[in-house]
Amino acid sequence: MYKKQLKYSIQLLVIFLFSLQFIVACSPEVESRKQVHTDLKSVMDKRKAAIESKDIEAYKKLFFTEYEDGGLNYQMIIEDMQSQFSSHDKIEFTYEKNPMNFKMNTARMVSMVSYKTESMEKPVFHHEKTIFRRVDGQWYISGGVRVSLF
Repeated sequence: MYKKQLKYSIQLLVIFLFSLQFIVACSPEVESRKQVHTDLKSVMDKRKAAIESKDIEAYKKLFFTEYEDGGLNYQMIIEDMQSQFSSHDKIEFTYEKNPMNFKMNTARMVSMVSYKTESMEKPVFHHEKTIFRRVDGQWYISGGVRVSLF
C-alpha cells in the first residue's frame, strides 16, 4: 500500500514538474540580465552627458519624479545639480561600471562615481548605490544619489 502511494506521489510530482516547465516555456520571455545592464548603463551614460553638458532638462528626465531617498526628493536632487551647473564652468563626471542586481522593475548598481570641476585639483570620489525603477518600460534613477558633493 505504501509503495503504491509513493509511486502515485512521484507520478504526480513528475506531471507537476513537466507542467511547470511547459508554463515557463510558454510564458513571455524574461528580460535578460545583459539587456537590463545595457539599459542601466545607458541611463548612467545619459547622466554623464547631462552633467558634462550642463543640461538640466536632460538631467531631470533621468530621475523618477517620485524620487524619495535619504531625506531627499526629486526637487532637491534637481535644484542641487542646477546650483552646481550655475557655480561651475566645467564639470567632469565618471562612474565605474559594476555589476548590478535587478528584480522585475527595480535594480541597484553599486559604482564609484567622481565629480571634478575646473577649480578642483583632484576629483571628489563617492561610493554610490544607485537605485533604478522601471516605469512603462523606461528606467529612471529612483534613489542613491547624494547632493552637495562638490
